[in-house]
Amino acid sequence: MQSRNTLAEIDPATLAITRRLDLPGCDHDHGLALDAAERLAFVACDGNARLLTVDLDAWKVTANQPVGVDPDVLAYDPAAARLYVACESGWLTVANRHGKTLNITGSAHLADGAHVVAVDPVTHRSYYPVPAGPGGRPALLIEEPTT
Repeated sequence: MQSRNTLAEIDPATLAITRRLDLPGCDHDHGLALDAAERLAFVACDGNARLLTVDLDAWKVTANQPVGVDPDVLAYDPAAARLYVACESGWLTVANRHGKTLNITGSAHLADGAHVVAVDPVTHRSYYPVPAGPGGRPALLIEEPTT
């Protein structure tokens, strides 16, 4: 339930909310990504630049970590167990999952306006559309994964 600091479980057959989870330590939840195999949810909080990990089996927040200012779009690569957090500030945070734990492996300014991310689960490339790339024109930045 975006911007309410609450995660909701919805019955797909009835579209009814079956339960809710308050997200302590989150100011203005915004981005959401899921790791279906490990039953984890990753929630970006753009009001306080935090990333929450929620264990969906235990139905509780298990981690609260800092990310770049104004986190926006999250993309999860299940084969690589890697999460990308693109921020409206142009910062990118990358984290790797080990078991049910998410470890932040890096954070850097990618480009102004680079707040959207998509990942190819086969090639593991990540894609960032930016409003002003080389020459000041819109561009698509493509990043190759590192080990």
